Amino acid sequence: MHHRREAVRVFILTLVGLGLCSAAPATGDHPAENGEPVHTLVAVGDIMLAGSSTGLLERKGYAHPFRDPVLAEIISSADVAFANLEYPIASPGQAFVGKRFTFNGSQSSLRAIRRAGFDLLSLANNHIMDYGPEGLASTIQACKTLKLTHAGAGARLDEARRLQVIRKNGVRYGLLAYSLTYPREFWATDENAGTVYGERRYLEQDIPRCAREVDILIVSFHWGEELNPRPRPYQIELAHLAVDLGAAVVLGHHPHIPQPIEIYRGAPIFYSLGNFAFGSWSANTPFSFVAEIRFLGSKPARIILHPINVNNHVVHFQPRALKGDAAREVITYLTDISAPYGTVLLPEKNCGVIELIPLEYLAAEPSP
Repeated sequence: MHHRREAVRVFILTLVGLGLCSAAPATGDHPAENGEPVHTLVAVGDIMLAGSSTGLLERKGYAHPFRDPVLAEIISSADVAFANLEYPIASPGQAFVGKRFTFNGSQSSLRAIRRAGFDLLSLANNHIMDYGPEGLASTIQACKTLKLTHAGAGARLDEARRLQVIRKNGVRYGLLAYSLTYPREFWATDENAGTVYGERRYLEQDIPRCAREVDILIVSFHWGEELNPRPRPYQIELAHLAVDLGAAVVLGHHPHIPQPIEIYRGAPIFYSLGNFAFGSWSANTPFSFVAEIRFLGSKPARIILHPINVNNHVVHFQPRALKGDAAREVITYLTDISAPYGTVLLPEKNCGVIELIPLEYLAAEPSP
């Protein structure tokens, strides 16, 4: 009940205006701290530019969700920006039978995602196969055409499990993505297309090998229970396992609302990033956040959480940065749900900060 009351309070406060966080986004010049360059990964949760948003986006253009100036700057200035692509880019075809919600998006929508600055996508979720193997194949081809690095789904299991690497400013970022959601028919096998089910044995085989091949390994999970603010025990177990095996950061999604942030062995775990631009009129998902993770070399050093309004009855499928009381309420909420995991979240102007390695301290220290 406590979490529901908090959500209602934030829902009301999302009517407050927009603004900047005092911890401004890192610029593209990659300032060095103690001889180490700073690199930035920005991560958001679910993007689904189809469903109930289709009519409005066809009128306003598929760039509409990405026009908030604060969020546009945060995303475009990052070295790498990640999202979960929660729908296939499919040609007209047959939707999966027996599923309540199926989505099918346009090539134009994916181009808008690319132009907004996203370059790293998880395809491991419970909607990417909504239009079958053909829909998945057309999505993968569209990603390749737009040079969008994608992971977690493929024509066969070995392809879906394959490490995907993107190089930016001298850093090799690797992505592995897993889904622990139904239906089972969406899981890839040695013979069939689909997503990678997050089996423990796959993690144990994939992560150590892949961690040796990149500088920063990102492991993404589509998991948990929709609208539940608490991670289920298996989420915690698998997240910790991923870090133990070599993940630098764990990015979770599927619940549509934020779940706690945990720092485990120096690695940030986002149990749920919530929604970003999601084509639904549901009033149960009024707020979320954008995570900006700054790395000192290959080590996570600082996390900046930018609260956002994703109540589509207010923002009409255009996520907007929050400021003032609305931003503070979201940060308070994230602080409260993350405190049991030992996370210390410091409030700043219109954002929250988690310090892993204080950059100011490192900058003051002489080089060895």
